[in-house]
Amino acid sequence: MKKTLSPSYSRAEKTIRHEIASLLKAVLGPDFKTKLVNIEYPPDNQMGDYSVPCFLLAKKLKQSPQQIASELAIKIKPTKIITQVQALGPYLNFVVDKTQYHKMVLQQIVKEKEDYGSSKVGKGKKVMIEYFSPNTNKPLTVGHLRNICLGYSMTEILRFVGYKVITATIYNDRGIALAKTILAYQKWGNKKTPKDLNQKPDHFVGELYTRYGRELKENPELEKEAQKVLRQWEDGQKEVKTIWQNLVEWVLIGYQQTLKELEIPDFDEKYHESEYYKLGQEIVQEGLKRGVFKKHQEGYVYADLEKYGLPNKILLRSDGTSLYITQDLYLAELKNKYQLDASIIVSGAEQDLQFKQLFQILKLIDDQKNVEYFHLSHGMMRLPTGRIKSREGLVKGTAADDLINDLNDLALAEIKKREPELDEKELQSRAKKISLAALKFFILAVDAKNTMVFDPKKSLAFTGKTGPYLQYVYARINSIFNKAEVKIKNKVDFDLLVAPEEIALIKILARFSENVFLAAQTYNPSLISTYLFDLAKAFSGFYEKVPVAKAEVKLKNARLLLISCVSQVLANGLNLLGIETIEKM
Repeated sequence: MKKTLSPSYSRAEKTIRHEIASLLKAVLGPDFKTKLVNIEYPPDNQMGDYSVPCFLLAKKLKQSPQQIASELAIKIKPTKIITQVQALGPYLNFVVDKTQYHKMVLQQIVKEKEDYGSSKVGKGKKVMIEYFSPNTNKPLTVGHLRNICLGYSMTEILRFVGYKVITATIYNDRGIALAKTILAYQKWGNKKTPKDLNQKPDHFVGELYTRYGRELKENPELEKEAQKVLRQWEDGQKEVKTIWQNLVEWVLIGYQQTLKELEIPDFDEKYHESEYYKLGQEIVQEGLKRGVFKKHQEGYVYADLEKYGLPNKILLRSDGTSLYITQDLYLAELKNKYQLDASIIVSGAEQDLQFKQLFQILKLIDDQKNVEYFHLSHGMMRLPTGRIKSREGLVKGTAADDLINDLNDLALAEIKKREPELDEKELQSRAKKISLAALKFFILAVDAKNTMVFDPKKSLAFTGKTGPYLQYVYARINSIFNKAEVKIKNKVDFDLLVAPEEIALIKILARFSENVFLAAQTYNPSLISTYLFDLAKAFSGFYEKVPVAKAEVKLKNARLLLISCVSQVLANGLNLLGIETIEKM
């Protein structure tokens, strides 16, 4: 989170970093401040294991960074764990004792298992993550899938670093879009139900909305009829309310089916816009009395935000009616029952300005409330075929359910090609795990801020930066254990792990905690995706060059322990992305 400043490191990383800081302090004296140095990793392992750039020290000591690095390299003496200190231009590089380092890294993973990489930085703090939040008049699109994957992954990441996370969603179950759908059902629904047509409920409702759009082209008067239905709904007209209740219920049933397919658990809080859309006016009126808001000469009430570099925002129209932001103010009050430390909203980048205005207004209403508001903004997601929506509704194949089914079919075909004798139950189970891994990883591998094109075939590749590739690496490690037919020993000779590929692999394992922490701090699951891919690549490099099963006994035991740790960290990281591992591929 933004307010947490102390990074979370593995035991080995903490030990080394503390040792380097202590050595620098001993040489530079009591006035030395650790903030004057950043401990980094050299770009090449041949340069050392850790590096301190001397630029900030140069400003403080009034010397060139090259001179400082050279002098420090002479003055700092090796210790039991720091075996060598050398200057390379403006950088001071440190070499660590590999035996001690490897022992610390691997033993911590063995001891902590599925908890390795977790921390308590968020202990005692409560966060609400609001995501999904669809309009309840049509099925979900592929764009919703990005929102869902981001929201779920951030939930798991924040929980992993100690936060109490409350998940929430808002069902936008009122307004003109639903009025149009109600009108369509009155005119063309023939009192049918999704069950009558053997149709997924949300798709049944979506076709009604689409039908309205088509008919409107031929009959513009439908617009007035839809407005009339909206007024009837607001007045509580019985027939309209009954149809509305059925339509919304059908859509929500359909959504739950999709979420179940994605293996997304139920939300802790479900807010329905229809229940509170008129509320929030009292908050605005109270703010007006206190001078927080202003009344324009034309009669509307607004928040003066220009001094904060934002456009002013109308909160109540001149006729006293609410706007979306008015109900958002009330929603913030509803959330306050949890006494949150942070409130995170996952939604599209097109709402960036709206949330900047909302968060500033919430601060104006109560500047004593120490809630951190954050908009996890994400770019659009498209398919290679292009557009998702047209005036007639969703373009064929762009519904979330379509993409999920297409990926599953592609995975089934690939597995059948590789293992034609596989029994049906295992085939279906494996295809689902692989297709969901393809979907989630491909989405989460891209920084949320960037617009992305989801390519189904690329996402399912068993090589490259994909979910199936990581599952394949995990399964490959599992097959090594099966062939070795020996029990993995926790006490091994760590002196034997000296191959460059082994050293590189252990260094990456040591940095898992740091990457999880950074992902939590920056609300960026793509950091986990990148880390896991780097780990998988390092393992592949190790596997190609370093024998395991054919190594002599002591070395084999050490290497089996190493790859078991790789397997564990892969599983831990994939879990944070909502991806299951597979024992065999």
